[in-house]
Amino acid sequence: MCGIFGAVSSTHVQDSLIKGLSKLEYRGYDSAGISLITKTKKIKRLRCVGKVKNLKSLVSKSKSSGVCGIAHTRWATHGKPILKNSHPHNSDEVSIVHNGIIENSDDLKIFLKKKKFKFTSDTDSEVIAHLFSYYSKKSSDSISTMKAVAQKLQGSFAIAAICERWPDKLIAACNGSPLLVGAKKGSNFISSDIHALSESTNKYVPLADNEIVEIDSDNYQIYNFTGKKISRKTSSTKKQTKIVSKGEYNHFMQKEIYEQQEIISNAIKHQIGKKGLLPNIFGPNSDKLLLKTKHIHFVACGTSYNAALIAKYWIEEITDIVCTAEIASEYRYRTVNVPSGTLFVAISQSGETADTIYSLKKAKNRNYCSILSICNVPESSITRLSDLVYLTHAGPEISVASTKAFTSQLIALLFMTMVLSRTSKNKAIEQTILKQVKSLPAIIKKTFLLEKEIKKIAKNFKNKKHTLFLGRGVSYPIALEAALKLKEITYIHAEGYAAGELKHGPLALVDKNLPVIGLMPDNNLVNQVLSNLAEVRARQGLVYIFTNKKLSGSKVDKTNVINMPSCGHFVSPLVYVIPMQLLSYFVAIEKKTNIDQPRNLAKSVTVE
Repeated sequence: MCGIFGAVSSTHVQDSLIKGLSKLEYRGYDSAGISLITKTKKIKRLRCVGKVKNLKSLVSKSKSSGVCGIAHTRWATHGKPILKNSHPHNSDEVSIVHNGIIENSDDLKIFLKKKKFKFTSDTDSEVIAHLFSYYSKKSSDSISTMKAVAQKLQGSFAIAAICERWPDKLIAACNGSPLLVGAKKGSNFISSDIHALSESTNKYVPLADNEIVEIDSDNYQIYNFTGKKISRKTSSTKKQTKIVSKGEYNHFMQKEIYEQQEIISNAIKHQIGKKGLLPNIFGPNSDKLLLKTKHIHFVACGTSYNAALIAKYWIEEITDIVCTAEIASEYRYRTVNVPSGTLFVAISQSGETADTIYSLKKAKNRNYCSILSICNVPESSITRLSDLVYLTHAGPEISVASTKAFTSQLIALLFMTMVLSRTSKNKAIEQTILKQVKSLPAIIKKTFLLEKEIKKIAKNFKNKKHTLFLGRGVSYPIALEAALKLKEITYIHAEGYAAGELKHGPLALVDKNLPVIGLMPDNNLVNQVLSNLAEVRARQGLVYIFTNKKLSGSKVDKTNVINMPSCGHFVSPLVYVIPMQLLSYFVAIEKKTNIDQPRNLAKSVTVE
């Protein structure tokens, strides 16, 4: 993986290809390349390790141009991030780009080597180029060629190909990896991401699994893998095309951390009326559906999974609904029991997270009462597959490490909890949560006043190799999220633990060099967390407590206490995660790491 863009036009497309790739840079990648069919009807390929700006320079120097071309940003899966493994991959008269994983690539290599094809890369993707070349010589048209190729492949893929035999056509196919067609008078496009298409057109058509599309400058035609023509209307994207900039901030992550106050304020403004939460904010008749729900299966990955864990705590605390929160890559492959009245909830920032998509597709064939997605991207694969959709409206999140997407998911899940609370015997609980939600913007504003103190603390982490984060109850998932952020952008090994688990193993790690951070909102678990942290102090661990409870000096001897603003129990995760985000950010500043695009990570994880 990571990003595909292609174009066929009545005018030269090389600039469009570079612009399309630039729109895909937020995903994270390690190399980039394009292939064009030039005016001599020959393929010209240009590739580089590093950024799209390097590729743009190569294209400019080569003075290459063409009216048909494909482009790719690669995040290494098979093979090191070096030039020979960069896309596009060529074979004789063919050039291809690919997202996904070809699971039977080793078997296909044996087959192709017997046919005298030579491999020059370590990738699984190169088999596609050779297969296309092989079948193109046996076929009379590009559709039958791609159909033969697709039927040979096992695994997930989105493919775009050009061939000198058909110099004015681009052929693409997908199965388990997203692909969109963009339509415009005199030009047509292919992309793995609506974000990249928005630069060129607002008209698009999503491809479904097991579909092929052939495009030229005037038309496109979709087929299924049996060769049957598919008719599908174009949709109009509402995605903003304006340039997203860092503005006054040094990094996108810093900007996105500070945008959280406004995002939460907007969610409150648009979803809460004079009488409380507006009806059916999760889709048509969603309130009635939620009130009949007996079980909820949350499925997500990474940061979104941590949000799901918090929702489980909230909902089970005040209702009789049984919740499970599961990592999508686990849910996908295990036997799942679906009791009557179970709602499936998929959570994803991009809506293109491969494991979450596969899990959602699996769920559609199970006995769920409905499928709801909580997502930040309206025209994404996950929203298209769902019965009900809640859009978080967090705006483009460019930094690979998620911040504002997390809190926007949490506010959505808290709104869901409010609806579900109507089944509770405590009829006042919805108003209690509502009051706390309305207080959030002012509390978050106070939380940001801790920046100077956190920046000072961050200096103590510069040379640390390990960190533990501890929390209890609803703060435990925040400890997990805090550890994830520190790992992602500082490369410090960090773990989040339920504080009560400390004595069941992790305590063996504690010494004078290990920072241990306790997340301690003022609730019924404070004394338990203090006892756990006393175990750390007794072993000379470096203790930091983030709390809004007034602590006596005897209890916090030789402990760094960061006084948090007072906040209600239900909103505490949204408040306490912010200083954790800031801490990771300022530690990364101290360590001089690549904050917005940390090594080895991609923003939109489109492979398993």
